[in-house]
Amino acid sequence: MTPDSIRRRTDADRLDIVTGRTTAAAAVVGFDVAVFAALRYAPEYLRLLGNGPLFIGLFGSLAALTGLVYPALDTVPDRLGSLAGPVLAGLASFGLVCWLLAPQVGAGRPTALVFVRLLLVGLWPAFDLGTGLDAVVPRYVAERVPRALRHERAPRDAAIVLGLPAILWVLVEVSPARAAIQVVLGLAAGLGLTTAVFLAVRDDPTVGALSTTSGASTARRGRLRGALAALRSLPRASRQLALGETLVALAVGMVSVFLVITVTSVLRIDIELLGFRFRPDAFFGLCLLAETLVAFVAPRPLGRLADRLGRDRVATAVLLVAALFPVALVGAPANPAVVAALFAAFGLYHAGLPLGRRAVESSLDADDVDRYRLLRAAVPVPAALVGGVVYAASPTLAFGLATVVGVVGVREFLVGATWPAEPS
Repeated sequence: MTPDSIRRRTDADRLDIVTGRTTAAAAVVGFDVAVFAALRYAPEYLRLLGNGPLFIGLFGSLAALTGLVYPALDTVPDRLGSLAGPVLAGLASFGLVCWLLAPQVGAGRPTALVFVRLLLVGLWPAFDLGTGLDAVVPRYVAERVPRALRHERAPRDAAIVLGLPAILWVLVEVSPARAAIQVVLGLAAGLGLTTAVFLAVRDDPTVGALSTTSGASTARRGRLRGALAALRSLPRASRQLALGETLVALAVGMVSVFLVITVTSVLRIDIELLGFRFRPDAFFGLCLLAETLVAFVAPRPLGRLADRLGRDRVATAVLLVAALFPVALVGAPANPAVVAALFAAFGLYHAGLPLGRRAVESSLDADDVDRYRLLRAAVPVPAALVGGVVYAASPTLAFGLATVVGVVGVREFLVGATWPAEPS
């Protein structure tokens, strides 16, 4: 072979590698977006199948529990090696198919099968397949993404912002809402199977390598009892910072699973936009888009604002937004612009989460940081069930109680941020 032909062959091989990796990574990200949408619409789907708030709250608590427990089982994907991606995608797809067929098999009512499906679907987001910019697109493209939009959650948020319009199109074009959600579940399952095939065929450890951080795994292997004891033994300022941020997380966890139901069955916003009719379920998709878009673009501006005004002040303001969001939403008029603006403001909470966590963790030593992370991850587990119990009595009461808990958390955080440092 001539040098030119060898060079052309090498270039072609490189192009094939880049194209294959990009295609496989795109499948991974597409499935990630589909699972995100399926989980956010799952409470509404369960409601349409005849389940009540208590059952939906229990569903939310189990979803939070999978996110707490699964990452601690990182030895399982380690043993599976390059098969981890295909196996997890396949199991999650099977869970989505079971959700899709729930009405046909008579499992729409509160049964253990609903939770078995959740355990399968929850495998995918819990183990967090890597979706960094360099894994999704070629490096030369990643380097051209504006630095102002590069942050830890940027790949996931960008994927959701780009992928949600496809979900919205399904929700707009298919009716009624139950059938539309079933189509979303079917598309998600199809993407999952495609992802499993891509990852199995590529057998490429650089695409879809599981990314369970050692800090998170170590924290989740700890004991809650020790975490609570450690929290009580902290200096007052550190304890109040941690308690305040955790209480706000508890407040958010109480209502998160009921946001879609509040929009679809309480506010019932139905609008015409750009010639399309958005039913309440489709309008909730617009709200998710507004929330995620703000979460995507706001971290860097918030960071610059924290440099100018102080990290604790900005973190407190972000926590206050999250604390007031529940009562503002349930008390809002059925005005599309107002409700969408509230969800956009709620996106600031997600964008500012790193500020609040850094404010807490900067006052702790390494062992206490691990315990705090464990406690912080465990808080949403009972929160959704508590929210479901209260929501069954009154949605307004549930969201109002969440705001009370959140405001108490903001007060604790603010006191901790302004408390004089104890002498060492």
